[in-house]
Amino acid sequence: MLVGNCGGVLSPLGDPPLYMGYTYGVRFLFTFQYLYKIFFVVNGYVLLVFTVIDLANAWVYRREKQRDLYPMPATELRGQTYTVTPLDDTQMVRRRQSVDPRYDLSSATTVRLSWRGIHNSLFLMLTIVAILLKGLNIPRPWPQYVQEGILFGIALACLVIDIICNGLTPTQWYKKHYSTRIEPVAEVIVIFVGLFFTMSAPIALLSNLNVVLGPKLLFLLSSVFAAILDNAPVYISFAASAAARFNITIDESVSSVDGSSSGFLSTFFITYQTDAVATMRAISAGSVLMGACTLLGNAPNMIVSLMATRYTYRVRTRQVTRAHSDGQEEYVVHHIQKVGFVRMLLIACATLTPIFIVVTMLMI
Repeated sequence: MLVGNCGGVLSPLGDPPLYMGYTYGVRFLFTFQYLYKIFFVVNGYVLLVFTVIDLANAWVYRREKQRDLYPMPATELRGQTYTVTPLDDTQMVRRRQSVDPRYDLSSATTVRLSWRGIHNSLFLMLTIVAILLKGLNIPRPWPQYVQEGILFGIALACLVIDIICNGLTPTQWYKKHYSTRIEPVAEVIVIFVGLFFTMSAPIALLSNLNVVLGPKLLFLLSSVFAAILDNAPVYISFAASAAARFNITIDESVSSVDGSSSGFLSTFFITYQTDAVATMRAISAGSVLMGACTLLGNAPNMIVSLMATRYTYRVRTRQVTRAHSDGQEEYVVHHIQKVGFVRMLLIACATLTPIFIVVTMLMI
């Protein structure tokens, strides 16, 4: 919820729909100026909810651990004498098997912090700088596709440097990182390619739906659609529908002196400033925040979920060994329970619905 959605409402760098709005002409600092209150309220609420959940889990863990160490109530132990007898191997195995796996930390591995991979932070900073410079028109408005070319070059350089620093061949790097880096992203790409084809009809309907909707209804409807479809195309569809009320089509742009052009939302803001601010504020908040309701609401939702099941420090369900044809190395992948679609839907909706009502009634 925080990493893939709610935490990114403050900047076009943080969430795909806001970045798409920025590419179509929304000012880079628009979200900082008009969504900062919603950012602090929603994220503060989500952090509070999960702090309470963590505290409850910690209390349950301590209680179960105490019960495992002292099977009898403490009141029955008072005044009694007892001796401590070490358990043999068979008794230890039986005891571990009787412990609820949710509270058994015997399979936990030691986590060691290191500087390995710190060079990747350089490429992250370069990515942020490239987006910021384009957003702030430094040194002047960028021509089309220049930023995309720079970002592709940064990604390619990051991959090459990572292979060199790890002393691997491209094939070895691919085999080593397939299950944790490549497979999750590839799975999401396949799913969302299919999703984009299937949701072309509702997006076309939204884009040509020229009806008058207030900010509250825009927030409500964009939230609902963002929860069940990918939030980036939902954002653009509602933005196009809102601009169509003022006879602004998605193909319109504002040309500058140097020949570069901005998107149709730039025309919307220049021509109808007040309406554009209220409209895009509601659409931005709805698309970003409620994209957390399902795994399909935002591509990062599924990527975070899939990678979390691979980067785990505890063995929960099964173990998969990948042996390679060269016979030199084996990579063992430990999986925890995957986040199911229905489970994600129920937890996210139960968590976000109260704050969704508050934002609708008091902040939009």
